[in-house]
Amino acid sequence: MTATLTLYRIGATLLEPFAPILVRNRVKSGKERSERTSERFGRTDMSRPMGHLIWMHGASVGESRLLLDLFEAIRAQRPDAHALITTQTTTSADMIAASAPQHVIHQMAPVDGPRAVTRFLQHWRPDAAVFAEGEIWPNMLLGLKRGGIPAVMANARMTMKSIESWNSRKSSSREIFSAFQFIGAADRQTAEGLGSATGRKITTVGNLKMSARITPPPQDKVVAFVKTVGRPILLAASTHPGEDEFALDAFAAMRVAMPHALLVIVPRHPDRGTTIVDDVRGRGFAVRQWSRDRSPPSPDANVLVADTIGELLFWYAAADAVYLGGATRADVGGHNAIEPAQLGKRVFTGPHGFNFRETFEVLGQNEALVIGDTPRQLADFWHAELSARSVQGLPASMLDAFRAPFDQTIAAILAMLPPKAASDA
Repeated sequence: MTATLTLYRIGATLLEPFAPILVRNRVKSGKERSERTSERFGRTDMSRPMGHLIWMHGASVGESRLLLDLFEAIRAQRPDAHALITTQTTTSADMIAASAPQHVIHQMAPVDGPRAVTRFLQHWRPDAAVFAEGEIWPNMLLGLKRGGIPAVMANARMTMKSIESWNSRKSSSREIFSAFQFIGAADRQTAEGLGSATGRKITTVGNLKMSARITPPPQDKVVAFVKTVGRPILLAASTHPGEDEFALDAFAAMRVAMPHALLVIVPRHPDRGTTIVDDVRGRGFAVRQWSRDRSPPSPDANVLVADTIGELLFWYAAADAVYLGGATRADVGGHNAIEPAQLGKRVFTGPHGFNFRETFEVLGQNEALVIGDTPRQLADFWHAELSARSVQGLPASMLDAFRAPFDQTIAAILAMLPPKAASDA
């Protein structure tokens, strides 16, 4: 073990007894649930399922959705497999509880302390592990290595800052990332950066979030909602503070030409719902909060704040025109625009989508995405979409090409699993 990793492990060991204090503070601030804090220390009342178990770890909602998509494809070929998904946020826990299929167990991720990780691994005894995107925790990965548990890093995406950090500690990088038998980079920047840091060839697979085929929401429910609303529906999706106001400014301008349009705001973090409602009301708009009354808004409502988990695909399908947040602010880096494109919707987003640069470039080249940075530009985009109904998602042939990275990652995961039992073959 390198000196850096030795110091990290010593520090984690010394700090681990104080982790309960941190977790209790997170409970007080609403970031943890008291009934699940034991999971943070590798303790659980749940039993390990029989059969082959894949530990799948991601940070939050986006990574959780990707992991669920991966597991669905794995189960199609290995019906004997089970998934244990760990995440860091209550939002992702709620999403998985609402949408996870059978054979999926969710746990809050253990803190990266030696005792918690050892307790976790000894209880669950996974046959293989899949870590999504940039979730790198040294004690977790070193625990996998010591246990001889094969691992895949799926959809690896790292910022330049993270890449520079790993390259400044190359010996430690080589040791940590050697836990992964396969690293599938989402972009060239990550592949080249991690290749330099680890001294191994990293495959540029492509962004899996562009690869996974989405399951559209029930068409009858979408049609019923749209018919009941009976007017144009504008969507501001995955918004962050400041982007709600951006969308509302555009909506105010839009209403000059189309006063009966409905704006649906879906905040990235649903716990902001009540705050957004107050802001909207302060602007003089009639507003409804979806989490309080899950029924189509009345004709006099101007804005609907959809502050719930796991329903974004429904809003994409119902909308006539889409604004995607995350790239209007300079510090977020954008969000995945492939889902609305797969549902046939063009997207307007901001200029700061640096975490989805290649995705935005591909969508832009196919006229499925428009970039702008003023409310007036968004209002003009919405107006053009409503006037022409010019929804142009990605061609089916391109979506099939995007599927290749997903299939390559699935093959790497399947290769780690023990052979099927004779009774399952």
